[in-house]
Amino acid sequence: MKRFSISDIESLTGIKAHTIRVWEQRYNFFTPKRSETNIRYYSDDDLCTFLNIATLNDNGYKISKISKMSSEEIISLVKELQSNHHDSHIQIQMLSNAMVKLNETEFEEIINTSINDIGLEKSMQEVIFPFMRKVGVMWQIGSINPAHEHFATHKIEQKIIEATYKIPFKTKPSSKKYVLFLPPNEQHELGLLFAQYLLRKHEQQCLYLGQNLPYQTLSETVEYYQPDFVFTVLTSSSSEDKPDFVLERIKKAIGNVPLFITGGQAVGLQSTEDGFTYIIKDILSFINIISGK
Repeated sequence: MKRFSISDIESLTGIKAHTIRVWEQRYNFFTPKRSETNIRYYSDDDLCTFLNIATLNDNGYKISKISKMSSEEIISLVKELQSNHHDSHIQIQMLSNAMVKLNETEFEEIINTSINDIGLEKSMQEVIFPFMRKVGVMWQIGSINPAHEHFATHKIEQKIIEATYKIPFKTKPSSKKYVLFLPPNEQHELGLLFAQYLLRKHEQQCLYLGQNLPYQTLSETVEYYQPDFVFTVLTSSSSEDKPDFVLERIKKAIGNVPLFITGGQAVGLQSTEDGFTYIIKDILSFINIISGK
């Protein structure tokens, strides 16, 4: 059993520590455990309960009403909310809860239901990418560890790969050639995998080179393959290389081949007004480009 401090609970659920203390005193919600040195802590079960309470509270249920519910009633209401597949806020909250609990069955169910109901593209745009941005914030403030982030990311990547290889492999006469890669020290493939899915769906030619590709290898590949476009994603904020420096290295490697670039670290890049570099701000704009709209 993991022990969570009140600050851990605050970070993971969004409920302020002061509010937790008030709820404990006013509604007798929890009786926190005490360590040998009399430090307050909470259990895994307590965390699950807090997550469920936060979900109900975020969706309009007053804490005075929640306090009168049994654990079974709270869980039942949360499951009822989960069935509202068209409310992206609820789905994002549910994914966060499942990730924090490392609950594979629950996480898979939420992802599968969203994809079945509204399709992969809309799920990515309205649920998964906003969820991943939330994961990034939780990572930065230290409320989750690498296992949580890896668990969520790999599950989503598996869904994208599965959907990609269900698409018949064919290209149309007007198709363009794309090279997809991530630069050195960039490990986050989710955005790149989704770009591959979109390109394959729209019958474009796609050479997928994956993560952490050396610039020299990129240069040699572009010279040999002669692509019409290069596509990359800048996500990592931990790289020692600044985004503008990475962009300059990429442009030097690919010459005058047009570059599509997206990701959190692509925002605010300085060296993009050269007629060859295009910042992709959202899914829809990239779909419009590759579909010729």
